[in-house]
Amino acid sequence: MTVIIPAHNAEETIGELLDSVLSTPELAIQVIVVDDCSSDATGEIVGGYAERDPRVALLRHETNRGAGIARNTGFAEAEGRFTLFFDDDDVFHPEALVTAVRALERGGQDVAVLKYRYRRAHDDQDQAMTNGDEALWSSLVGTRHSRRLRLDQAPELLGLTNYPWNRVLRTSTYRRAGLRYGSTMVNNDILGHWYSLLFADQILLLNEVLCTHSVLPGGTNLTNRSSRDRLSLLDALDETYDLLRAHPSRLRRYSHHYWSTTMNIISWAGERVSPDVQEEFALRTRRHLLRISIPEFGKLTRCNPALATRMTRRAIG
Repeated sequence: MTVIIPAHNAEETIGELLDSVLSTPELAIQVIVVDDCSSDATGEIVGGYAERDPRVALLRHETNRGAGIARNTGFAEAEGRFTLFFDDDDVFHPEALVTAVRALERGGQDVAVLKYRYRRAHDDQDQAMTNGDEALWSSLVGTRHSRRLRLDQAPELLGLTNYPWNRVLRTSTYRRAGLRYGSTMVNNDILGHWYSLLFADQILLLNEVLCTHSVLPGGTNLTNRSSRDRLSLLDALDETYDLLRAHPSRLRRYSHHYWSTTMNIISWAGERVSPDVQEEFALRTRRHLLRISIPEFGKLTRCNPALATRMTRRAIG
């Protein structure tokens, strides 16, 4: 089992996270930390772990390239049968990882998708998943402990929030698929999310919490980033759409799900850009929406005319 952690200026959290991951029972663990050009003591802390524990490896980027590229760097060195990408400031739940790995070993699925929680400043209790994710999860899994399915049986899974840390991947499957995360500084997990579902023959939905996601003031989460950073969303969407276009059979099957998800993301982000970048955001949005092919749009108008209308209005401004 390989756990890959992109880390940037994480000196306050990386030690606790490593202790938690290394305490995972039953599993042979490989931990790869990719120090993405930290300016604090992150590298030194991880280096100390690596000196004491052969399960820990430290890789370094000489320039800050973003978590997506760091994940790609780590994945190239993954040796475990399964891989989990985790963030440097989140809370890891080892027992859920053991359950997921054992279930994947028994069932042979390519990916296990698990639940998550939020931890926000000044909250006494952790919060559940986003309302949209909770509703989707309830419709697909309900109170069952797990469910096994194919993507074509539940393509709405593509609309889950594109987090990397609530899914355990079969390494060989995604190495063959050429799994990679995006090259943008933020929104780089959109591409990885689509890879993880598009190239899975079988998917396991597991009703356990693998990660408590920390959203704290001053953190690196997108909600804490400046408005201009949100422009990279369009680069991330271009990369993801390029992936679909490179696989025509998947494009034909899931194109309308892509555009539905894209419109939801764009609408969310568009409400949060500051006035100085609104015009540029609108222009780049129109350029992305106009990438849709005529056959795709024709199919979209038949299966989801309301979405086609929304896209048309957005594209013509």
